[in-house]
Amino acid sequence: MKTVLIPTDFNENSVYLSENILKNFKDEPIRILFFHAYKLTDSISDLLMLSRRSTEYGQIPESFHRACYDFKKTHQAQIDTIGVEYFYGSTMAAFRNFAEANEVDFIYCPETYSFRQISKYSINPDVFLNKSGIPILQVIQEDEAPVKIKKAIVLEHEAAQLV
Repeated sequence: MKTVLIPTDFNENSVYLSENILKNFKDEPIRILFFHAYKLTDSISDLLMLSRRSTEYGQIPESFHRACYDFKKTHQAQIDTIGVEYFYGSTMAAFRNFAEANEVDFIYCPETYSFRQISKYSINPDVFLNKSGIPILQVIQEDEAPVKIKKAIVLEHEAAQLV
């Protein structure tokens, strides 16, 4: 099973746009993980209560939950789970730890996705996504081969240095 990380502002359209990636995984169930990035606060009391924060979960509209439920039900043969996670941090190391902890295999960022801040602590994840070294899925057109993956340039440079 592969895990696909998808940035979102919790608009139900991001769920429907993720249908395009199912063509890449015809023979394998996938786990879809929607996420939103937040910078860490400077307040010590906020940091102590970080694990108990529920305000972020309150920002997810019911329409997003409904869209996830319907999407999983419609594609239950291909989708193992759909989840929501928050990334708290502002460094590449923190993002890599987040991706490793969630066993992310691929990143999918729909062409129509544009970052929308949903909180004063929201940050644009584009830098993390593009420099992480995690393969980025591209949408497959009907006449293309089953899998088309764009590898991040960072990965190629790291492999060249190891040889």
